[in-house]
Parts: sequence; structure tokens; C-alpha cells
Amino acid sequence: MLEERLTSWEEQLLPQGAGVIVGVSGGPDSMALLHRLWSAAAEKEWNVTAVHVDHGLRGEESAEDADHVQSWCRQQSIPCYVERVDVMGYMRKHGGNKQAVARELRYDAFYRVAQSVDATHVAVAHHADDQVETLLMRLLRGTGTQGLTGIPRRRRWRGMWMIRPWLHLSRADIRAYCATHRIPFRHDTSNEDPVYTRNRVRHELVPLLSSFNPRFDEALLQLSELATDEEQVWERLTKEAFHNVCTRVHEKGITLDIDRFNRLEVALQRRVIKLILNCLVKKSANEVDWQAVERVRTLTTGDNPSAQTPLPGGGWVQRQYHLLRFFSSAEEAKARAVPSSVSLQLPGEMAWGEGRICAQFVAGVPSATGRGLEAAVFDWERLPPALAVRARLPGDRMRPLGLGGSKKVKDLFIDAKIPQQERDGIPLVTAGNDIIWIPGVARSDIALCDADTRKTLVLRWTPDKGAH
Repeated sequence: MLEERLTSWEEQLLPQGAGVIVGVSGGPDSMALLHRLWSAAAEKEWNVTAVHVDHGLRGEESAEDADHVQSWCRQQSIPCYVERVDVMGYMRKHGGNKQAVARELRYDAFYRVAQSVDATHVAVAHHADDQVETLLMRLLRGTGTQGLTGIPRRRRWRGMWMIRPWLHLSRADIRAYCATHRIPFRHDTSNEDPVYTRNRVRHELVPLLSSFNPRFDEALLQLSELATDEEQVWERLTKEAFHNVCTRVHEKGITLDIDRFNRLEVALQRRVIKLILNCLVKKSANEVDWQAVERVRTLTTGDNPSAQTPLPGGGWVQRQYHLLRFFSSAEEAKARAVPSSVSLQLPGEMAWGEGRICAQFVAGVPSATGRGLEAAVFDWERLPPALAVRARLPGDRMRPLGLGGSKKVKDLFIDAKIPQQERDGIPLVTAGNDIIWIPGVARSDIALCDADTRKTLVLRWTPDKGAH
């Protein structure tokens, strides 16, 4: 029966002819997984490679683990790599949690070996008891329904597939497999140390909960399966909402329309924010907690049109009237801030809102003058002094070229079919009290170039890449 269950999941997770590296600590779970995959390798045409990572955290015991894995692989003729990483050295330089750093360096080692052997899959030996412990730890820390999905059986990882073939089996199932096939394994004494939360959950909390319901682990795993199924629906709805409310997505930031966002149900608002934060935060995803999400939501409903707040992992979010702008760093937020007014750099280039403005001088009149597009030219000697860039203000008016009079900037935006949620992100270039250029919208009738022009100011606007 056990063999049938193993074969069923293997066929779903690992296709015929796949290259797979197996993370092997030397403990019973990973040794059994390596044995199982290697035993089926010839029939399935799998290219199986073992990888052991020595973290150097347990002295002689760590070295003995590496020797054990290497020796057994040599006996079985299994290709084996031993990677050594310096967890404590990394922490002295960068800080961090020891368990988290060890995991990061271990998975980096997996990636290096996978690349060197052209593997398409990475197999690790998490099992059902690990899943139960993970779910309990998330509940203790605080989690949403997304957290109840637990450890995924299969996911994309650095261009490969991370798979967990043992996830449907218990620790007892795996020990029985080791006994049946006489697989030798090591015992990691750190798994008994109560300083680690997972060990306390395993040795104290799980037995306590089992005293209330001997089958509580089955109930918790069933809840996780239900949450996983429902998350697939939520994921689709969240992506649809994200594309509906976001006006711009680029490498260093994301902008959303507050009016559209506030029309979403609260549950979708939270999920859209978490999706954005996870995109920006990346390695600090564990820091994207409920408090961080709620801080962002508060910005969309408050009265302050320029409110801002830091994000987990060093990111930043700013409100700019009808827009909410997320940045990967505070430095990027500062560079992309939209001030009330700033002097135009002449000549030079400056970041402004959702793009960059470049100003340069040329002799005479350039062949391309541009009108109401991403470039405009002006007779420098006829321009009023004090050129600046600012956002639009209520009641703004401009004298567009060819109109013969002034017109409200609001109406110019409407005529140019600029969506309302994007208007606050478009710069207005002013000379004195006059608006002389709105990129992509209109150029004024001030300082036109002609045959007598000796020096021309050329302005260009380059929007950030990645707009919807």
C-alpha cells in the first residue's frame, strides 16, 4: 500500500527522464527519499544526484553527517556533492536569524549544484508531520488563510521545480520505510533543543493537542487542503483586482489608483496590498504581516493627500492625491517624489513622478519641434525666467499653441483622453506664472522658435517603462 502511494505521487511530481537533485541531511527522511528516488531512477530514467550541505554549526557532528552521506552514496553508486557554507560568518557580516540564514545558504547551495548538473527539479524531504508543525507555528505567530495552505507540494523555484514527494506521508511511515529497506541514518541532536520553536511545537504542543483529539493532525491537514483549494480561487480574483487598480508597474515600484482600490471589498484590498508587498519585499516576505497591510490601507482612506509610511524590507509607500505609489526602497521613493514645485535643471536630467525630464540647449532651431508630445522646444531668449516643474493645481489654465486663448488644464487632459488617475503623475513645466508645457498633452504659445532663434531649449519627457 505504501509503495503504491509513493508511486502515485512520484508520477505527478517528477516526469519521466527528469534531472533531480535531492537535499540529503543524513537523517531518516532525506535518506529514505534519496533511496526511493534512486531505486526508481533506472525505470523512470531519472538523473538523480545527492546534495549534502554542511552548515558547520555542530562541529564534529556536522562533519560526521557529511561523511555518512558520502559513504552511503559511494556504496550505492549515487553521485553526491557536499557543499560547505559558513552560517556564522554570514551572520557576523549581515546579521539575521540563524535558522533562516542556514536555510538561505542551503538553498543557494542546492541551486549551484542543480545548475552544474542541469537538474530541472529539487527534491526535499518535508513530510506530513513537518506540515502540521508549520501550520501550528503560523497560527501561533498569526496568519491569514494564505498561511493555512502550508508547505506547497510543488512550486516554481529559480527556474526549476521544488518538489516534496514525502508530504503526504507521516514521520512514522518514513521510519517504517527505513526499517524495511535497512537504510542507515543519522540523528541530529539539535532537533531536541527546546531553544528552537519548532522543537517545542513538536515535543510539547503536538502531544498536548493530541490529548484533546488523537486525530487532530488529520483535521489540521484537511483544513490546509481546503485552504489550498480556496486560495487558487482567491489568487485568480486578486490578480484580476490588481490589474484593475494598478496604473503602472515597473522594476522599482508600483502605482495604483486609490478610487478604484477603495471600491474593492476589504478582503480583496488586503490581498492586493500583500501581493504588491511580496513583489517588492521578496526575501523579507515573512515581514509582510497584518500590521503592514493595514498601515497601507489606512493611507487610502485618510485625509492627508501626501501621507506616507515605511514598508517591510526597506520599501516605502506614498500617497499622492488619487495615487498610491509603492517603492522598493526609501531612496527610490525620495528620487521619485512629486514635490509641489522644483526648479528645472538647465541643462540636466531629473526624475519626476513616473518618469524623467531631460533639458538641453542647442544652437539654432532643431528639425523636430514637437507639439504636445514627449518633446518640446522653446526660444531660450524669449522665455520668462524661473523655469520649474510641478504637479497640477485646481484652477490651472494654459495658453495652448494654436488656440488663441487660455484653457483649463483639466479640459486639456480630458481632450487628450488622459485617465483621471494618471493626471497627478504628469508634470507641468512652468516659466514664471505661465504653464509652458504638459508632456503628452500640450505646448503653450510662449517662446516659439523662428528664423531669428539663436539658442533653443529642448525638453524631453521619458515615462518609466512598465506602464499598463
